[in-house]
Amino acid sequence: MHVFLSPHYDDAVLSCGGTIHQLTQSGQAAQILTVMGGESAWIPDSPIIREVHARWQAGDNPVPARRQEDRLAADRLGAAAAHSSLPDCIYRAIERTNFPCYPTGEAIFGEIHPFDYAATSRSIVSATLLRDATGVYAPLGAGHHVDHQIVRNFAIAMKRENPSLALKFYEEYPYIRDIMAAQRALDILAAIAPDLQLEREIVELREGDVQAKVKAIACYQTQISSFWPDLGAMEQDVRQTLTRTGDGLPAERYWRIVSSE
Repeated sequence: MHVFLSPHYDDAVLSCGGTIHQLTQSGQAAQILTVMGGESAWIPDSPIIREVHARWQAGDNPVPARRQEDRLAADRLGAAAAHSSLPDCIYRAIERTNFPCYPTGEAIFGEIHPFDYAATSRSIVSATLLRDATGVYAPLGAGHHVDHQIVRNFAIAMKRENPSLALKFYEEYPYIRDIMAAQRALDILAAIAPDLQLEREIVELREGDVQAKVKAIACYQTQISSFWPDLGAMEQDVRQTLTRTGDGLPAERYWRIVSSE
């Protein structure tokens, strides 16, 4: 079982959709685990909540709609979809208060809040992973989103506890449209985990893999307007980014841990 850790509904498909399709088409099992996929009992009134809820057009509690989108996208790729109970960072508040940890767009791309309980909730992930995962894919942290940082840190801790775990970091699209985003994330990873030695891995995609990825991304109807004016622009952007990654041929790029000191 190849397990793709997706901080939110869409991250793994956006970043690894072609690879997932290629794996499942070759008869291998793949599961997309959305780590921050839970519903929140309390919805804070914050600038970022008002902004994204207005854009998503999925009501005051968009999680059920996003979860259904994720199931459809995973099905397009031949993968299974699973969701943990942790809510997205925009819904998380400091314990025993009603003050959101991340009330603005600037905050969610900043540093992990010192009182964010999600940073110590790794058991939600590891119980699933260690049961039957043969390969684990985690976000590199390109874009510096706090939820991506937290899931990256989960993966690092699990690798240290289980040296045989086959762990790869994926470069998050669409953040890698900034050509320096991946390198900045690699520099941070080298600073926080100098014991991990990484090797670049390029997965070349067939046209069928690219088409499946585009169709899967299109399932996330609530998210399209966040990144593109329409589906046509999305497909063009996806293809351009894949071609740039593969130096002329469509590809997705990973960073495989080859040793730890």
